[in-house]
Amino acid sequence: MKKATLPIMLFTALFAVKSQAQTNKAYAITAETKGTYNWTAIREIDLSNGNVLRTLYSNTNTQHVNYSFLNSEGVANRSLQTSSPTVNGVAAAAYDAKSNRLYFTPMWGTDLRFIDLNSNEMSVVINNDARFSTGVRVNESNVITRMAIGADGNGYALTNDGNQLIQFTTDKNPVITNLGALIDSKNNKDISVHAQCTSWGGDLIGDAYGNLYLFTYRNHVFKINPVTKIAEHIGTVKNLPSNFTTNGAAVDANGDVFITSAVLTNNYYRVNLSTLNATEIIKADNEAVYNASDLANSNLAYSAAKSGVVTNENTFKNNISVYPNPVVNKTFAVQFDKLPAGTYSVEISDINGKRVVTKAVTVSGLQNEKINLPKASSSGLYFIKVLNTKGTSVFYDKVVVQ
Repeated sequence: MKKATLPIMLFTALFAVKSQAQTNKAYAITAETKGTYNWTAIREIDLSNGNVLRTLYSNTNTQHVNYSFLNSEGVANRSLQTSSPTVNGVAAAAYDAKSNRLYFTPMWGTDLRFIDLNSNEMSVVINNDARFSTGVRVNESNVITRMAIGADGNGYALTNDGNQLIQFTTDKNPVITNLGALIDSKNNKDISVHAQCTSWGGDLIGDAYGNLYLFTYRNHVFKINPVTKIAEHIGTVKNLPSNFTTNGAAVDANGDVFITSAVLTNNYYRVNLSTLNATEIIKADNEAVYNASDLANSNLAYSAAKSGVVTNENTFKNNISVYPNPVVNKTFAVQFDKLPAGTYSVEISDINGKRVVTKAVTVSGLQNEKINLPKASSSGLYFIKVLNTKGTSVFYDKVVVQ
């Protein structure tokens, strides 16, 4: 990433988060009946308990569908197409709150579709732009099975093999760009984002700072920078049943990741993204849940409401400053000015909530304290928090490390 672009992307992402409320609902691509594997039904589910709130579309219903195709001017022309909008099944979907559209692509298709949720009818628009095609389907490697809307407002779709990351805009005249293959982080060791046995399938979510997170069907988690295309393996989801496969993922209203399986109907799970610990959803009854191939909603992980930063305790925001910010060479200074004398604790955490620096500081007047980040620290967003002797946060800020 170029140094000049990082702050711009960051502020864009933060603005998007600020204007977007978290919801506790998601759209799920499910089978027609529980325990089957035809991914043709679209249902809205409650992420607090997994209950189905409504069914948007099902092949078993005699539901009329209005089809339109986008032309080069972005104008939707009415079509007489009569096939199912989810023909051949769907494993990738993303919800754009700004346009109120549910984007998806058929598993063995080459087009990008969306349901216009502003319409009182079932209205499906099809974009046949060749740039969305990932090539001839000779096996499952180039099937798009993961999709999400990022903090920048763009959609991202990823093939099973991780060799094609496609970006698409959601405006009237959509622009589709094939960004190319993901690149394994140097820290990935023997877990590659391209390996079929560990890293195919699953789903994507976005976070508030422009990253994507890939949850694979074998429960591995990768953090993806869509600009550099570097995918870093950050671990595996813990406490899941041995036969659970993660196929759908969406962020709930509390900032956790709600996951579904395409195989099991026992229950859904909720994952803490910082620890990757999973817990069962508390259901209202003992009924089986719909196995689902994908989830989609507009929530972002680490959003302003659930970033882990205390937002109501910033007593000395005018008395503490950080410079330079953005940080270069992993070193910066914290200046204290006109604080009550005493001992304070400076804590630096990464966006996963992991504390990377803790330093005790005795303040007696105007002074600067040098902070050195660990040499292994990656570029990106960090949080600084200053706490008093009671453990109360008196200052917080965001720090961009180049």
